[in-house]
Amino acid sequence: MKEIPVLVSIQSCARRDDESEEPISMLTAGTLVLDDDTATVTYQEILDESIPPQTVHVTVKDDAVIMQRDGDYATQMVFHRGQRYEGVYQTPFGSMDMAIFCTRLQYDVNEDGGNIDLMYQMDLNGQFAGMHQMHIQLVVKNG
Repeated sequence: MKEIPVLVSIQSCARRDDESEEPISMLTAGTLVLDDDTATVTYQEILDESIPPQTVHVTVKDDAVIMQRDGDYATQMVFHRGQRYEGVYQTPFGSMDMAIFCTRLQYDVNEDGGNIDLMYQMDLNGQFAGMHQMHIQLVVKNG
């Protein structure tokens, strides 16, 4: 398994009940590892400058995307179109029950980089938190 250095560009937008939008953009360096039918992207995410960067692993396999964040804001989210995933979102202030219902999942990831597109509903502690769209683009770094 060879680690391929990549630039990770993430564009995300959350829409609330009141139609307000919360766009987020991030560009960071990461690695891409391809192994048979699995692709894993690993990168560091800075949620707040007062806490250390959080390591994020995005794994694409078997028509699903699994996103796992380590650290103070640990969580695991499983995106499989048409299926609901329930988990826990950890924060330094306590835990919240989290549910994800994925309505769109498209990806094309290979040794040249690629794209991951997600659309999903998120509920926190049993309450609607928003509809989310996320686009992750992977660009192989040369040299």
